[in-house]
Amino acid sequence: MFTLKNKKVLILGDSIMYGSGNEGFGVGEYLNKYLQADILKYAVGGARVGYMAGKSWIIEQLQTVILDGVKPDYIVFDGMTNDCNMTNANICDVALGSETKGYPKYDIFAVKKEGSTFSECFQIILYTLLATFPKAKILFVRPHNMGRRDDEAQRLYGDKAIELCKKWGVSYVDLYHESNLNTFIPEHRDTFTCDSYGWGRGDCTHPNALGYELKYMPLIMAKIKEL
Repeated sequence: MFTLKNKKVLILGDSIMYGSGNEGFGVGEYLNKYLQADILKYAVGGARVGYMAGKSWIIEQLQTVILDGVKPDYIVFDGMTNDCNMTNANICDVALGSETKGYPKYDIFAVKKEGSTFSECFQIILYTLLATFPKAKILFVRPHNMGRRDDEAQRLYGDKAIELCKKWGVSYVDLYHESNLNTFIPEHRDTFTCDSYGWGRGDCTHPNALGYELKYMPLIMAKIKEL
């Protein structure tokens, strides 16, 4: 039987990693529940890959991990859901941008904040994970199809993340295409996501216990076993 007992699993990213709406019981806690992993959780709800003032920045999560001297055996992270959020005139919170060509070395502690884009910051995160934790097994989680995100925007940002994972040789699980969870469908929204805001229905974004247990964790754990 596969287990992660005595293995340290680092959890980075946003509310889906954290477990917002599910009493903080997110991907890491389920890995502990099902596979006995030791969890090191740095994920924060609302986090973005690129910088946005007043919001958690995954770059800073990773900086803290390095300063804390954490030595994980596995790393599971997400990021893009909040970058492609639109709050002003149909403009995403963080610009998609384009990646740097080649495989340059990056200094995670010298990343610019203002004007940073999703693509450049995502690539910096990938490089830093690979360079700082060369023995760790790394998995990126692309989230499900979300009814509270623009359809085209979430596809563009998710596809870019997968493209960059392929470039850098980082494993990924693509829940957008593989989980069959689509919260544009009201029945999926209400069955699998939390009523986080008291609307009397699912919020489309944050998995509830059933969402994690049926849609997220089987695919994530199957992929971890392959790493």
